[in-house]
Amino acid sequence: MARHTTPLIARGKARQSLVLESTVKLTVNILLAVVATSTIAKLLPYYHQQKAELDQLNQSILSLEKEKDGVWEDFSHNFDPEQSSRIMREQSGQEVPGRHPIVLIDPLQNSQP
Repeated sequence: MARHTTPLIARGKARQSLVLESTVKLTVNILLAVVATSTIAKLLPYYHQQKAELDQLNQSILSLEKEKDGVWEDFSHNFDPEQSSRIMREQSGQEVPGRHPIVLIDPLQNSQP
């Protein structure tokens, strides 16, 4: 009978060490899950703050691009060599010497005494 009891004790110790190993693994994994969850919970407000700041910066960039496009359009309008004489006339109020102004007269207003 002594022969059968020794393998049972060895099996019990092997089973006990397997249970202990599984318990340690489970405990470590649960601890890691708790740490990861708490870390993510702490990082979420920071993430939302950074996202709000990024959205605000994107809006600022869009408005500055619109402003830049307007300034560039004015610049290219004022410094276009093909339009320089027309722009000078616009700003100085002078007319081209070969150009004659056309005055339209309403014939109904002229016929009344």
